[in-house]
Amino acid sequence: MTSQFKSPDDVYAFLNNIPMFSDKGQSAANFSLDGIRELCKQLGNPQDEFTSIHVAGTNGKGTTCRMLASVYQSAGYRTGLFTSPHLIDYRERMTVNSEWIKEKDLLRFFQGNEEIIREMKPTYFELATAIGFWYFREERVDVAIIETGLGGRLDATNIIQPVASVITSVGLDHTEILGDTIEEISREKAGIIQPKTPVVTGNLNLAALAEVEHIADQLDAPLIKSSEISLETDLEKQPLVAKINGRIVEAVVQVLSDKLPVSSQDLTDGLKKWMGRFPTGTSFRRVHSDYPWYFDGAHNTDALKLLKQQMKEIAPLSSWSFVFAMMKDKLTSEVVSELSEIGALYYHPLKLKRAATENEVRTLLPNAIILQADNSLPKSWVQKNKSELVIFGGSFYFYTTLMQWINNIVDC
Repeated sequence: MTSQFKSPDDVYAFLNNIPMFSDKGQSAANFSLDGIRELCKQLGNPQDEFTSIHVAGTNGKGTTCRMLASVYQSAGYRTGLFTSPHLIDYRERMTVNSEWIKEKDLLRFFQGNEEIIREMKPTYFELATAIGFWYFREERVDVAIIETGLGGRLDATNIIQPVASVITSVGLDHTEILGDTIEEISREKAGIIQPKTPVVTGNLNLAALAEVEHIADQLDAPLIKSSEISLETDLEKQPLVAKINGRIVEAVVQVLSDKLPVSSQDLTDGLKKWMGRFPTGTSFRRVHSDYPWYFDGAHNTDALKLLKQQMKEIAPLSSWSFVFAMMKDKLTSEVVSELSEIGALYYHPLKLKRAATENEVRTLLPNAIILQADNSLPKSWVQKNKSELVIFGGSFYFYTTLMQWINNIVDC
């Protein structure tokens, strides 16, 4: 049989035809571990051949994963990192020592496993997870930091046997899948805890912590609260996100000091390198070299609160603009309340089935201006806002559209 995959473009075309959770929602997911277990079995169970750290959480998991990877890489370990979603390029999801998987390796995976992929028809996330595991085995990593996609218990990543589990935070997000209460969602996140394996927690409220502690106790898994550890590095002068997640990272490093030793200097260097690349968070970044415009993927109540807390240190809420796209399931009354405090709101409706419609936004946020932009921002809007503090966000899936706008801006 002639291979369907003759070039990287064939791989991307195939991936783009698989239903994605960002567009189709629950119908594009498989909330069972049977599929990913069988897929990885067919690949020779690559997930069993490297040391891993598993990270779940409503907010902060991506930041924590990247900080951990930076620290272990600084300590000389060959470090894999699996995260999602990607912002620009699919290959961002699986990296080794900060380098994306090479297109030739991605093509090699599809050419070598074409029959398995055709027969099993994995979901988009199952396939990405399997590629990540396969790549880390191929690259013989010393340690891989694995971020869950959604929840924990039934997440496709939850077939690894990590040396430590991490739960960064628990908030009301994806309630249609994970449950309507903090307790239910906590149980789903805590599903990554393994027997007799340490679990590190971030800032969990009492209800969430009680659930996590209960499950850890049942599994005889030592529980370490990052808030109670003694810090080796000075995080006090760092942005809030760096403080919160930096403390989690230090706790993990201390817990694993016998398996993955890291010196104080390597810990400090790793955190500094991360902060140099991501000054306040993994998704927070400046998107224009001349205009004070930034992107942040904040898309739920807790993330928006944190973003506002950080931005208030720069300017009052009344003086900055928020251009956002959002999935309809994220537009809760709590999120609407947070957004209502911002000076100027602009909404861009993404062409995704899950995206909130213009009418839904107008009903809930009557002061929001609908920003209809195709391939570029209106010149009049750019002229008006080029000297203003503008935050773009509300959804990670907005980033690709935003960068297209930025690239098409003509000097005003």
